[in-house]
Amino acid sequence: MCSLALIISFFILMKHWLHVNGQTSSETNTTEIFLIDEEILEKLREDTITKLEHDESGQCIFVKSEEGLYSYSSPGGYKEVCGLYIIADPSETVVFEFDEFDISCGNDGLASMIDGWELNGQFFPTSKDHPVPREERFMEYCGEKKPDREFRMSQNVGLIEFRIPIQNEGFKVNVTFHKNPEPCNAILQNPQGVYTIRNHGKRLNCSVSIMFPESFQVISSDVGVKLKEKVHPENETSRVVGLIRECREGASDYVEIIGGDGLDTTIMRVAEAFCGIDNKPGKLKVGIACGNTAVRMVSSGNYENSVTIAFDLMTDKYRSSSLVCPAFLDSL
Repeated sequence: MCSLALIISFFILMKHWLHVNGQTSSETNTTEIFLIDEEILEKLREDTITKLEHDESGQCIFVKSEEGLYSYSSPGGYKEVCGLYIIADPSETVVFEFDEFDISCGNDGLASMIDGWELNGQFFPTSKDHPVPREERFMEYCGEKKPDREFRMSQNVGLIEFRIPIQNEGFKVNVTFHKNPEPCNAILQNPQGVYTIRNHGKRLNCSVSIMFPESFQVISSDVGVKLKEKVHPENETSRVVGLIRECREGASDYVEIIGGDGLDTTIMRVAEAFCGIDNKPGKLKVGIACGNTAVRMVSSGNYENSVTIAFDLMTDKYRSSSLVCPAFLDSL
C-alpha cells in the first residue's frame, strides 16, 4: 500500500507536470485540481486514523501494538472507564501526543496518561521497579484545550484511561515508538522466545512480564559477580562458577522467576531465585502455571548484571509445574 507521503508527492509532481506542459490553461482548472487533491487527501487522512469504538457489549478496552493516530468519540451515556493499552517492541518506548482533545470536566469526564500499564488496581512496572516517582507517572486532564506536551513512557508500554460520558466528545492522539538504548522493564507480546535482561551497571530492578503460563530455561547468568570496577582483576579467574539457588537471603543482586494473577511483580509468588555465573544452558528449568509470569532482576548497582532466559508457552502439565496459581486452574 502506498504511503500518504508518497501519494502527496505524486500529486505535487502531477501538478508540476501539468504546469510545465501547459495543461493548466486557466485559474479555474488549477483550482479544480487543488479541490480534488484536498478531497482525496482528506479521505486518505481519515483512512490513516484508527477509530476506537465500543464493542457490541459496550466494552471499550483497546490493546494496540502499532504507531499511528487513534481517535475516540463518545457514543454518550457511558460512565465506565475505558483504556487504550499500547505495547511496542521491548527495545522501544511509547510516546503520546494529542492532536485534538475535548473532554468536559463536568459529569466526571477525565483522561489519564499512565507511564506503564494498570489492570484491576495493579501496575506494571511497580513503584519499586520504576525509575520515575509514583506521583509523576500519572497525569490527568479534562477540558477543551489539548495538553501542550508529549507524554513519554519509560518502557515499551503505556496507557490512556478515559471516561467520557458526553456524546461526541473525545480525542485524537498520535502514538509513536522510539528506540530505548537501555531497556529495563518490558511486557513481551510473544509467548515464545529468548530475552536478555541487563542492568547496565546501574542500581535498578528490571522485570520482564509475559501474560501467559510459561516454561522458562536459564540460558546464561552473570548476576552479583562481575564488579563494575575491578580493583583486583586476578579475582576474575578465582570467582565461583555456577548458579547459587535461593540466594536472596543477604544477597543484594539476584533473579526471581515468578508468577501470579495480576501485573504487580512484587506480590507474585517466587518459583525460583538465583544469582551467580553460568553459561551452560538448561541447568535450571522452571514451569509456571499462572495467568501472568515474569523474570525480575534486582541490582544494587555494584555489578554488571545480565541474565538470558528462553521461554515457551505452557499448554499442558499445569499441575506438575514448579508454581501453580489456583485462580489460573479455576479459569480453565
